Amino acid sequence: MIRTSGNLDPRDWYTYRTAFAFLNKRLAEQGTIDWALKLKPHQKVERFAIENSLARLGANDLSEPWSTAWRLIEESWISPQPDGRHGAAVYEIRKRLRAGDRSGAVIAALVDLVAPRLKVEPISDWRWSQIKKPRKPTRVDQVLYAHLTSGELIDLQALELANINEVDFLSSLASALEGAVAHGLDIASRLGRTEGRSFAGLGLLYRVYYTQPMRHQDEDSEPDAFHYGIAPSVKLLYAVVARIAELDPTAAQYFVSFWKLKASPVYVRLWAAISRNEQIMPAAEVCSFVLDLDQDQFWDLHKFPEFTELRAVRFRDMDEASKIAITDRIKRGPPRSQWSKRLDAAKIDELQRYWSLRELRRIEVAGGVLPEKAKLWLDAHAAQFEELAEMSIDDDFAGGITVTRREARPDAKFDALEGVERLRALEAALATTRRGWDDDPAERANDWIGQAGNPNKLLTDLEVANNGGDDFPRVWSRFGWAHRPSVPGGPPKDEAVLEFEAATVLALLNQLSQQTMLSAIEGITAWLDTWEKHAIKSELCLPVWMRLWPIAVEVTNLTPEGQDEEDLEIIARPVNDDSEPMDLDTLNTPAGKLVGVFLTACPRLQEGADAFAEGSRERQMRDIVIDEDGRAGLIAKHRMIESLPYFLRADEDWARTHLIAPLLNDDGAALALWRAMARRTHFRNVLSIIGAPMAERAVDRRLGRETRRRLVFSLVIESLHAFRENRAPAVPNPRIQQMLRTLDDEVRASAANAIQQFVRDVSAKPADNDAENGEEHEKSAAAGALFRVAAAPFLREVWPQERSLATPGVSSAFADLPATSGDAFAEAVEAIERFLVPFECWSMLEYGLYGEDEDAKKLAIIDDEQKARALLRLLDLTVGSSEGAVVPLDLTSALDQIESIVPKLAEVPEFRRLSAAARR
Repeated sequence: MIRTSGNLDPRDWYTYRTAFAFLNKRLAEQGTIDWALKLKPHQKVERFAIENSLARLGANDLSEPWSTAWRLIEESWISPQPDGRHGAAVYEIRKRLRAGDRSGAVIAALVDLVAPRLKVEPISDWRWSQIKKPRKPTRVDQVLYAHLTSGELIDLQALELANINEVDFLSSLASALEGAVAHGLDIASRLGRTEGRSFAGLGLLYRVYYTQPMRHQDEDSEPDAFHYGIAPSVKLLYAVVARIAELDPTAAQYFVSFWKLKASPVYVRLWAAISRNEQIMPAAEVCSFVLDLDQDQFWDLHKFPEFTELRAVRFRDMDEASKIAITDRIKRGPPRSQWSKRLDAAKIDELQRYWSLRELRRIEVAGGVLPEKAKLWLDAHAAQFEELAEMSIDDDFAGGITVTRREARPDAKFDALEGVERLRALEAALATTRRGWDDDPAERANDWIGQAGNPNKLLTDLEVANNGGDDFPRVWSRFGWAHRPSVPGGPPKDEAVLEFEAATVLALLNQLSQQTMLSAIEGITAWLDTWEKHAIKSELCLPVWMRLWPIAVEVTNLTPEGQDEEDLEIIARPVNDDSEPMDLDTLNTPAGKLVGVFLTACPRLQEGADAFAEGSRERQMRDIVIDEDGRAGLIAKHRMIESLPYFLRADEDWARTHLIAPLLNDDGAALALWRAMARRTHFRNVLSIIGAPMAERAVDRRLGRETRRRLVFSLVIESLHAFRENRAPAVPNPRIQQMLRTLDDEVRASAANAIQQFVRDVSAKPADNDAENGEEHEKSAAAGALFRVAAAPFLREVWPQERSLATPGVSSAFADLPATSGDAFAEAVEAIERFLVPFECWSMLEYGLYGEDEDAKKLAIIDDEQKARALLRLLDLTVGSSEGAVVPLDLTSALDQIESIVPKLAEVPEFRRLSAAARR
């Protein structure tokens, strides 16, 4: 966050002044609110201008609802908005938990994944369609849409919560989660969101506990799998307290007793859910709770499903008087006011009776035994509702999404037809619109085409039709998607059979008119994409491909409705946005698929042969593809640049003109092509040509961070290989050094990690004269020798030596280089020493010294005094000394190894400091 305007560079200062001037006297305008709501997190300057405008112009002096709206916007900016999915975050936390990490940092990271947050958005057109838009807003919900959001539901199996046995840690986690839940309820209260039916104001909460450990299991879905807001934190809180109850019921009582006393129904629902466990809650207290429920709490299955389930599950533990009182109340049924007055009395009587019978049956399903009168009444009336016989304990509770596989329903009438008659029937069916929710002739026709064996029947039909079946474009389109070289579960076809089949289809395609090709272009190009390696062996492949290409280009270049033309090309992004933008879809467009056919047709390069000889098929395809403009042309260049080494070897002059020259432009298309360059690691032959421009692009913040990281990786690896081979690098080392100096910290850290990857991977390659014995020593020696000839000179001569560039990220990336360097461990520590600062080192895994390697502890590499002193120095420089600094959980093991090699080191101040830190 920007603290003062003095922190702004000249360009940002201009942006700030412009935004500040724009905001003057405009804070009470809907357009200004909408503009602020669309600001992205990286637009810190604009946000800073808003905050200063509110402070200087007096936000408290603004009339309502503008003042509240701006304060909600400010609050939403305090904590970053979750992107919904956790990605690798849960697995990173699991790794730390497996390593024994039970720190507050792990708790904070876990809570952050599920914590409810305030989110503000512009009011959508759909919402305005439901309510009348006021001429002058009087409430904040007429200015913006504010609601709770959060990360997604955590997968308990991925987290491995059941493997955590430390009650103190779990209690701390539960307390932190309670705080997150309370904060979410507070936000909802300030927004006026009530805990109404299904707790919709909190983001929906169908159940306070997990019904299954995974979001999806088989065809079932956890009821709250797609609910964001209060649900993820509440459900994790319950899971943690339930785990505490398994380990120490007394410790769990601390949380349970307070839940019942709190005002929010969320906590009472938690209490009811955990009270299903008889070890947690005595039957007498459950009886008292159930008997005291009001009508809404007693009967509302959506708002209080846990109350209903508690009543059913613990019924067997209740005393007889309570059982009779509860079943008598159930027999009376819900109040008639629960249903609309427009229903006739007989219908309401029937509904009341069903609800009563259902709840008595629920008790039986849960294992309870009904009092005699209630049982007789149930048996006498249950036959009226047959579904009660098969009910489960959670019947009629609010549920999640159930995923079912759509059964294919092919229309059998097509089996009775053949030839042109069948083609006409299929074409007519495919052109028919849906007649009803369960009556879709086009879907049934498509299902028939997709059945095993039917595409080949269609091929036979098309052979007897006039002009290759030119009258049936819809059939051709579906055929293209369905016809495959192999049938799942079927025997493999002989190569000669596949080539003949491909040639047959190409002969039919060559007879089609341009209009039919245009109508069926998606399916036809999908067929070519699937059959490309067989199709290119036919002489008809080129003429068909050349007829399809202009049509594919036309379709690909069409701007999708609602998408701006410039978005198709890429793609330039705000300078401070390091996220990776969505790349071009180079595989799924018609032009992209035909480019794939061309790439498959490219010949293998042979010494002295002209791969793209004048007049050859490959030359004709290449010249047509490269001459294209627009989106299709960009896709073609993108895919060819992914194979740049091939085209440079085949014809360097051509590749320089048509593939490298576009990379040197400073436009959006060039940025897209650089992402193609980043898809593979490049070496000397390519970098000698394009290395200098690549070094410039590696620091271009218009490219995403991942793209820049990959470009830097290629350049660093080439420099290391140059040192190893004792040759001049493809890109001068001073240029690489300047690039490393200019990079942002995260990309520079990835460059540091590339050194370790180089030593690890290159040394792991088997030598030609591997010895049968002493393999482990030879591998270590190879790694050490590689470090000395390549990594060490790179660190001395290329890596920037400024202390200001020594950051926690770079330090963490260098930390495992000594262990990777084998017998050069001490030399590696000396080489990286000036770049080391404390970082969050959770275990010796960060240093490459955790666990075992082929039955030997990795720490065993520390086997002499020089290495022991080096390890102590490495740990002393990277393990922080401040209060709350992260300390490796297995630091004691490392210190023990050092002491076992050089006992006197246990007396030095550095060792004593680390030893004290390990005991914290």
